[in-house]
Amino acid sequence: MTIVTRRDFLASAAVASALAGSGGAMAARTGGPLLLHDSGLGAGHRFAVRAAALGGASLALEGDRVRQLRGLLASEPASLFGVTRRSDELLIGEIAAEAGYRRIALVLHRPVGVMVPICAPDGATIGTLARLAGARWPEAFAELALGGVEKCAVVPATGMAEPALSWVLIRSR
Repeated sequence: MTIVTRRDFLASAAVASALAGSGGAMAARTGGPLLLHDSGLGAGHRFAVRAAALGGASLALEGDRVRQLRGLLASEPASLFGVTRRSDELLIGEIAAEAGYRRIALVLHRPVGVMVPICAPDGATIGTLARLAGARWPEAFAELALGGVEKCAVVPATGMAEPALSWVLIRSR
């Protein structure tokens, strides 16, 4: 289990807030973020619950994902944040790439509490946030996605991280 002090978490939140509000790639787009989750994953459910508590919404992936995602991308969201299994991340990544999106962060959360971030330079803060949040990463990820960093709940992380992938895609054109 990763122990996160209040100071570490708030420092990470400040960095994430700077990323969201700095005029960078995610903040420069006119559309808002699109949040997606696998409702069959405990981490996906927690991500959706925190998003709802912040006044946002995370859509559950269901049915024909190709059709669902193409319909959602028609509104040209600025970014996509997801908590899914690897198969959905691969499929969504391919469809989104065709629509002009690129991945800036992919974080593999393993059941033994090991977190493996694969981040582009403009997504490095996401890996840091995931590491500092520990078992509370689904909630912290929703806070980052919705710009609700100022509403971060500082609670001790208990238990182990749940296996899943968290990822971020941004519009590249």
